Amino acid sequence: MKLRIDQIIMSKDNPRQSFDEEGLRRLGESIKSHGQLQPIVVRKKGSLYELVVGERRLRACALVGLTEIEAEVRDVDDVTAMELRLIENTQREDLTDAEKGDAVLALWANYDKYETIKDVAEAINIPLGTVQGHWIPKARKLSPTIRELGIDDKLDRLTTKQLLKYSHSIQDKLGRKIVEKELSQRQAIQFLKLYDVNPQRPLDEIADEVKGIKKVEIPEKFYSPELRKKIEQEKEQYSKVQRIRKKPSKPITKQQVKEKLAKKKTDFKFVKAKITRGTGNAPSLKQQIQPNIIPNPDAPDYTLCQCAMCPLFAKHCKGRCWT
Repeated sequence: MKLRIDQIIMSKDNPRQSFDEEGLRRLGESIKSHGQLQPIVVRKKGSLYELVVGERRLRACALVGLTEIEAEVRDVDDVTAMELRLIENTQREDLTDAEKGDAVLALWANYDKYETIKDVAEAINIPLGTVQGHWIPKARKLSPTIRELGIDDKLDRLTTKQLLKYSHSIQDKLGRKIVEKELSQRQAIQFLKLYDVNPQRPLDEIADEVKGIKKVEIPEKFYSPELRKKIEQEKEQYSKVQRIRKKPSKPITKQQVKEKLAKKKTDFKFVKAKITRGTGNAPSLKQQIQPNIIPNPDAPDYTLCQCAMCPLFAKHCKGRCWT
């Protein structure tokens, strides 16, 4: 039977929440020219009809201006409607692996008839290796940014699988750089291998290497006068910034040190140094604060005393052997 499009309401349980407008337009034009090959599935909802299966076809018809669509009305409960949506969406080619993984996990978690992931794979007629090796890891580990890039076909499936081993922040950084540099699948895989070798290396440099772009340094003697002038201006501007940043540090005062020590609750205290001369048994000092005195160049350097006959052996001589 045919239903008016304005009689059909959408469901929020569809695994696919984003749609390619250009793809929808092509599908709508095809339906408009050749007719609808398969009707959508709806169920009665009061005076209206709720969509169960076929949201993409419904949106495509509405986008090209069609007012009616072929529909099959079924009497299904909420659980069966959800199950039909998920099974239908896992078999669609325009869904990403992560979206299909979401649908599989939802089937397994929400319905008692599926005891294992293997049961879900058999129900939707998909190999278990594909479900467990590709769909579910991407559903669980891919960051939202990488998911969006996959939906927009900016990242291929193999590249997104290689990104699974990184954290979400690293995934986003590497994924954006792959898209920005327009790396092919082979180049993207090589890019990730070089990143693993040295994660500190600049990403632009790695991307240029995999694309075969070599960095050439021109000797300074070949610089044009305009380039020399520009470099000098940049150096001068940089030096100004550095001068602004390097503010002279104020010397710390004794009171500030006491306050810091008080916060640390230490037993350390300032004590006055008791200086003795010539006795050889000066007490151990916790701290000795010496004034900043400029030494007299004419005064003898007592540390250079080499008098082997001095009974104080230069350590405690204090210049007595100079007399």
